[in-house]
Amino acid sequence: QYFANTNSTIFRWRIPDRRSVPAVIRQLEADRFIKFASPNYFYTLSQAETASAPANKPQGDPAQYTLGKLRLPLAHGLSKGDQVLVAVIDSGVDTAHPEFGGLIADTFDALDPAEPPHAHGTAIAGAIAAHSRLMGVAPAAKILAIRAFGDSKGSAEGTTFNIIKSVDWAMGKGAQIINMSFAGPQDPALSRRLVTAREKGIILIAAAG
Repeated sequence: QYFANTNSTIFRWRIPDRRSVPAVIRQLEADRFIKFASPNYFYTLSQAETASAPANKPQGDPAQYTLGKLRLPLAHGLSKGDQVLVAVIDSGVDTAHPEFGGLIADTFDALDPAEPPHAHGTAIAGAIAAHSRLMGVAPAAKILAIRAFGDSKGSAEGTTFNIIKSVDWAMGKGAQIINMSFAGPQDPALSRRLVTAREKGIILIAAAG
């Protein structure tokens, strides 16, 4: 697949025999037409357990401990994220959810579009921009909802290749912030894409866990 933002082409191979991944990588790196080779790593989503908000509470429910911890009411006196485009690389977003009315700028699916979104991506997008019963950090921001993680044994799993496709799409759409609430190994292929995004002035947010 060709990536215009970095003027590069990535090939994804399967190993049909019993050779190890390091052995295949060494063989590929010996080819003068290949700039670098690395595994197609797996990544998992990161999420801490939080209290559930009661259903009968108004916007900015007290169960949202982040409101006071981050001093969001004070911050919202300065900005609520107006004119800010945030790409959420995750497990998809329920775009019909009432918390996101008018906030979904566009969507991208790196997987099978027939698969429904996993709850994690909707929760992360809500933490960023919810603006109905609950209150997000930037309730006036616009969301680029990206699905790079597919359902896997109750959680969701993504790969280097799908995350790179998602980062490239977000850059092409003019994202100012890219949110990545997932964890995985040190990955030179992904690092190269994130360096490119940073050089374009995009703010990159990653999970701490």
